[in-house]
Amino acid sequence: MTEREARAIQGAFARACFGRDRTFETDLRRYLADAGVPQEDVEAWTASPRRLGLYRRLLRHNVVNVIEAMLPRTKVRMDAVANGAFDAAIDAFLDESGPQTAHLRDVPREFLAFALPRLRTDARLPPWIGDHAELELVDFVVAVAPRPPPPPPLADVSADRPLVFGEPKVLLRLGWSVHEEAVTERDVALLVYRDRDHRSRYLELTHAAALILERLFAGEALGPAMVAASEAGGFVLDESVLAGAARLLSDLGERGVLLGARSA
Repeated sequence: MTEREARAIQGAFARACFGRDRTFETDLRRYLADAGVPQEDVEAWTASPRRLGLYRRLLRHNVVNVIEAMLPRTKVRMDAVANGAFDAAIDAFLDESGPQTAHLRDVPREFLAFALPRLRTDARLPPWIGDHAELELVDFVVAVAPRPPPPPPLADVSADRPLVFGEPKVLLRLGWSVHEEAVTERDVALLVYRDRDHRSRYLELTHAAALILERLFAGEALGPAMVAASEAGGFVLDESVLAGAARLLSDLGERGVLLGARSA
């Protein structure tokens, strides 16, 4: 089999499972021939004409199940104001894009990347529904992430050393306070992490704290990270900012997020 023939077979299979074209159900032979599938494979597929439809149902069922498992609250909220909206969003994703990843666990992230622009402009839905979905997915991923390996050798926190943080953690920026019961429109920086009891938690950060943590998470030493964050954020490293940073690091240590500094 040539590479071209293999691509033709893979394309025909993918379009049948995830695309809108369902002509294979009424004229499988023509569908395969139009897709460039080799004749011997056309004969093999048409010998079991229901197989392709079965694959479509099985694969779509698996994809729908994993999306619903990771975004159950988003589904409830969407369907409460526009019945069937969540399923319609999944159908559009499968018809127009479909999964590109080889890992089922990554499908919900691909779904959101496709769906978020549509969700945020759908007048039937709350304007914060996209942020709600993003936070719910991050919450799920953090909660079920594998146990991290042991940290490297640690030293006391000092300005000239990069810091070591526990995993998993995600710093998420949103435009709505979807972590609160009364949702309002405002810029929000949330640290999503897992506590010592392996439960996902949220910590809302100030503008300065988020900028500093972004650089610390990227591996910058504490002192340079604070200087660079102040320049980028337009705030002065005065006593109040330094005291706030010290309180933040102490709080992160108590929460098990900050482990220490790199020893070398």
